[in-house]
Amino acid sequence: MSKIKLWLPPEGTLEAQDKEFDPLPYYYRPITGPLYRKRIESGLSLLRPPYRRILEIGYGSGVTLPTLSQMGGELWGIDTLSVPDLVAKRLEKISVHARLVQGDICSWSYDGEPFDLVVAFSVLEHIADPVAVLGRIAGLLRPSGTLLVGMPRVDKAMSALFPLIGYRGIEKHHVTTFREVCRSAQSHFTLDTLRVFPCWCPLWAGLYFNMLFLKR
Repeated sequence: MSKIKLWLPPEGTLEAQDKEFDPLPYYYRPITGPLYRKRIESGLSLLRPPYRRILEIGYGSGVTLPTLSQMGGELWGIDTLSVPDLVAKRLEKISVHARLVQGDICSWSYDGEPFDLVVAFSVLEHIADPVAVLGRIAGLLRPSGTLLVGMPRVDKAMSALFPLIGYRGIEKHHVTTFREVCRSAQSHFTLDTLRVFPCWCPLWAGLYFNMLFLKR
């Protein structure tokens, strides 16, 4: 698997969609920037492009969409909070075109062709019971399609660390661990690769986990 570098647009190109929790500013700061970028790159490097049709769940400000746009043809995104037109206009400034939707993945009335790749960075830790979401994702993927999930460590230690970078009360929002996601995915997916970030950490000490699943 080759290394993939995150295509981060010049600061100011994109706009944070959730002023309280959107991590966009942290990608550009001297200390947090390398950590935020490298955890995403660690996951993206698990992929094997090209992919004909790609969907990102929880696209937020659109920070990963420029990189995903280089991996295939048709690019889609769905997010519960972000305003599609605003994000799309920002992306068009750097010639990135994506079909963006505001809504919940489980209630999305999508009837197009199945996707080859679904990406969800920092999404599933917010969902107390991910079984339904993973089942819906499986329904959107073609046979043997790929799901890339990235999510932070969720425990008391991380709840104590997040306030150091400005996030308080994160335990109210991060409610599911990567192990619970792996268990919930077993009905529809096979875990192909699990990568810990930082790469030198043992599994128990990892700060972020990227999981590559293949649809059964």
